[in-house]
Amino acid sequence: MTYKTILVSLNDLERNEDLLTSAAELARKFDSHLRGLYVIPAVEVYPAADFGMPVVFEGNRETYQKAQKSVLDLFDSIVQVAGIRSDFVVVDSSSPSITDHVVDYARRSDITIINQASDKDGLSVTDRGFVERTLLATGRPTLVLPRKTRTDFATDLVIIGWSGRRESARAAFDSIPLLTCADEVRVVWVDPEKERSNPGSLPGADLATTLSRHGIKVSIEPLSTGGREAGEALLTKISDSGAGLLVMGAYGHSRLSELILGGATRSVLNGMNCPVLFSH
Repeated sequence: MTYKTILVSLNDLERNEDLLTSAAELARKFDSHLRGLYVIPAVEVYPAADFGMPVVFEGNRETYQKAQKSVLDLFDSIVQVAGIRSDFVVVDSSSPSITDHVVDYARRSDITIINQASDKDGLSVTDRGFVERTLLATGRPTLVLPRKTRTDFATDLVIIGWSGRRESARAAFDSIPLLTCADEVRVVWVDPEKERSNPGSLPGADLATTLSRHGIKVSIEPLSTGGREAGEALLTKISDSGAGLLVMGAYGHSRLSELILGGATRSVLNGMNCPVLFSH
C-alpha cells in the first residue's frame, strides 16, 4: 500500500511555495505522480436589497486569472528539482466556490494536500468552509499543513489520535504508507473510558498489533484530558513530544454539534502545530 497519485490544491496563493515543496517531497518519497489543481472561480453575484441592482464581485476571479502563470511556473520549477512525475490541471469554474472541483479530483486521488485555513478576515476561496467540506466530502485522506509552524513531513515520531470510532480507524489505516516511514508511532487514546465502558487493560493494543504486522514500530499511550477538550489535549501532546505528524479522524461526532459545541476536529484545525492527516 502506498500513495501513487497525490493531489495538491494550489488556490492558497500565499502558501503555495511551502505547500508545493512539502507535496513534492512526499511524492518523491513514494515515487508518486503529483497533480497540481488550480481552479479559477466565477464571479460572485450578490442579490441586492430593496429590489435594487445585484452586486457583482469579480475580485477573486481576476486575482486567480492573473496569478495562473506564476502558479504554473512555480509548480514546474519545484517538480523539476524534485524529479517527479506530475501534471497541472486548470479548471475554469462556473461557480465562485472551488470546493466541488477539489472534492471531485480528490476522490480520484490517493491523498490530497491542502493548507490550514487562514485566520485573516476577508473573502477567500480556501477559507474554513473549504477545508471542512474537503475533509468531509472526499472519502479520501487529506493532509492539512499548518500555516505558522513546520510543514515538512517529519516522520521521526507520528501520533495517532485513536478513539475506536469509524473515522479514527479510517485515518489510522489511510496513514499506513506514512507510518511505515516513521521511526516511532504512538497510538494515543484520549480518555478511553469515555468511549467504551471496558476499553481493556491496554487501550489500543489490538490496533497496535495490527499495525505492527506492517512492520511499523508502535507503542500505546492512553491520555487523560484532565477535563480539557480532546483536541487541546492532543495538541499539547504533539508540542510536548515534538511529533512531526498527527493522524486522526475528522468529525467523529456530527459536524453541527462540533460547530456549536466545539470538538477535537475543530480544535485541531484552529491550533494545529504540525501536519495532520484527517480521514472521515
